[in-house]
Amino acid sequence: MRNPEKELEEFLAPLPVWMRRFFQEGFPSLVQPEIADWAGNPDEVFRLKAEYERILQQIPVKWREYRERLKREARRTARYEAQFLVPKGKPGAPRKDGLAQKAALLHRQGMNFPQIAAELNKTLEKENHTTPDAVRKLLKRRSQPDKS
Repeated sequence: MRNPEKELEEFLAPLPVWMRRFFQEGFPSLVQPEIADWAGNPDEVFRLKAEYERILQQIPVKWREYRERLKREARRTARYEAQFLVPKGKPGAPRKDGLAQKAALLHRQGMNFPQIAAELNKTLEKENHTTPDAVRKLLKRRSQPDKS
């Protein structure tokens, strides 16, 4: 029976440095020119990867380390890709244009801020009630030009 450690050593010896590093340390260890070599030889890389994994499976400690490294790389890749897959929302709370319009109408009718707040609170749910100061700020923001 052949020694798996020796078989692994003989398998890796003739390979280019970048390919040995790819198998032993993973894709993130490659530098730009090596990535180009990797991308230029996909059939060979994946054929040799299958052979590398076949040999590693005979060495339980190295097989376990290899699998853990692949899991880490997959998690890192997923986190990286997720930032591009999920669209970014606008920062801040949603605009209250409807409430501002009602408040502006009441203000034009001569009501002061406490009266406007009391009137608006009649139609708002309890957890969304407003205050005279919030009405003042809402109308002040509405009177300024929109930055977007």
